Amino acid sequence: MVPRTVLLGVGAALIPSACATVYGVNLGGWLVTEPWMTPSIFEGTNTTSEWALCDALGKDKCRDALADHWSSFYTRDDLQQIKNAGLSMMSLLSLPKYYYEPYVNGQYPYLVRAVQWAKELGLNVFIDLHGVPGSQNGWEESGIVGPVGFPDNSSNTDRALKVLRNLTDEFTKEIYGGAVTNIEPMNEPIIDLVPLKKFYTPAADVVGNGNGTGLNITFSDGFFEPHTWENYDPWDPNASGPAQHIAIDTHQFWAFPPLDHLSELQILTQVCELGKQIRDASSGIPPTLVGEWSLSTGITANSTSNTADDQAKRSWFRRLFEAQRAAFSPNGQGQASIGWYFWSWKTEYDIDAWSYRKGLDLGYIPSDLRNTSSLIFPIKDDGCIDETFEYTAPAKVQSTSPTSSSTSGSSTSGSAAAATSSGAASMNLYAPGVFGMVPTFCGLFGALFW
Repeated sequence: MVPRTVLLGVGAALIPSACATVYGVNLGGWLVTEPWMTPSIFEGTNTTSEWALCDALGKDKCRDALADHWSSFYTRDDLQQIKNAGLSMMSLLSLPKYYYEPYVNGQYPYLVRAVQWAKELGLNVFIDLHGVPGSQNGWEESGIVGPVGFPDNSSNTDRALKVLRNLTDEFTKEIYGGAVTNIEPMNEPIIDLVPLKKFYTPAADVVGNGNGTGLNITFSDGFFEPHTWENYDPWDPNASGPAQHIAIDTHQFWAFPPLDHLSELQILTQVCELGKQIRDASSGIPPTLVGEWSLSTGITANSTSNTADDQAKRSWFRRLFEAQRAAFSPNGQGQASIGWYFWSWKTEYDIDAWSYRKGLDLGYIPSDLRNTSSLIFPIKDDGCIDETFEYTAPAKVQSTSPTSSSTSGSSTSGSAAAATSSGAASMNLYAPGVFGMVPTFCGLFGALFW
């Protein structure tokens, strides 16, 4: 799911008016697998993470299963469709594993291939460490379910920094044509603010070596919300303004307790208020991306209706999509907001609330965001949609998608825990990362690297 510069290329280039708003999508469930997104990989194993999967299958069988997935789940055609929809793209990669860990290597060539496709298609890429050694949040999306072990020893930090250095050195090479614009050191950490910032400083030193080639550093807000990062400078704790070449990545979801009990109006109100916060030009908040959001809420989470036949569901999805699209986009000069990434482009069975591709297919997501005439809801002066505008989706639509799901269920990731306290959401643990692309835009979101 973004304006100006997406997750991969956020920085000084994000702020000038020459940069367009970034609208992007994540390539979820690819280089870091999650059972709810690609259940067939985990079928029959009774496992809940990539670590547990490989531990159960053994490295050889796990490598075979994942190699088939890596080579086929996202293709050049997906990237072309993403570009056609006026979007950016996001993908995942993982850190190098130690021999005694059950993880298997092999994602990296697919990341390289995807970045090369992005260059050919005129898309930009954002790379994110979706999982780090020891786990930064203990959720399946990081590759392993369990305690948060990343802060426990310096070896974990050293390994993560090595990966960041490798990514920076590789994707600043001329062969990639500047397609990679941003690197994010860590996805969705559940770590106290002080030790989190302690890691961000050396991470900024490493990725900062690529600033001269246009590479920027994006930091997860750690569910502390964007305002916590006012005047943030990883090199100067007493700074009176944000550092250059950095951006903040915040994730916002409405599917998990206690936010899953909100009414439609309450959700739209909270979406609008967040938008006002990140569009405040005087806030001191660094350039900010809403790097993950979806259409999943408590309103439809338990629905089992066929979405193509459910007029009320599609009407709500369209209203919620346009509300978040507007709120998470800048509408003036000098604002912190720079755009968004939707989670995700697809899932194995295209769960309606989590699949951008499904939304395009059934018409509750506009076919091309570059064409503003495709939008339905009026935008008020505060940058939010007019929630009183009456809209009803067509009574019935015909799906042309090869795979689909009639459910709108919430993901089974650890996002719920974070949403309970902050209202944000989640992704992957140890393995792959995320990577995004943007046609003719300044930047985008990226991949995870082990």
